[in-house]
Amino acid sequence: MTLPAEAQPLLAVLLPHFTQPTASRFVTLLVAAVLTPGRRTVANLLRTLGPLAGGHRTTDQRVLSRAPWSAAALGGALAGFVLRHLLPDGPVVLVGDDTVDGHPGAHVSGKGRHRDPVRSTHSHTACRNRRWPC
Repeated sequence: MTLPAEAQPLLAVLLPHFTQPTASRFVTLLVAAVLTPGRRTVANLLRTLGPLAGGHRTTDQRVLSRAPWSAAALGGALAGFVLRHLLPDGPVVLVGDDTVDGHPGAHVSGKGRHRDPVRSTHSHTACRNRRWPC
């Protein structure tokens, strides 16, 4: 697969975080993600590529589920690329919301509660990933 020269700086930053077989599959999925309209599931990406994907579809699915690469390292490399190439020189202001994080205790309403959309109904709200019962 021949990629445009404009993609080479980004790939030069991202590909060292993968092993060689995983890197080639990652590039294939990345190209498919650019070309695929709608939901970008692995199945839809492979459907877009058709015979260009090559190999069995499970090898492409394993890129995201079992391959030995670090999402944190890849995200850091991508953030560094964006900061170096797409933003002007000077300070970068990052904004975070810590309204609930720094307030421990039982009086913080809803901390650690996440509505489970599968088990919840209109009359009952089921929670997951919580520290105390709903």
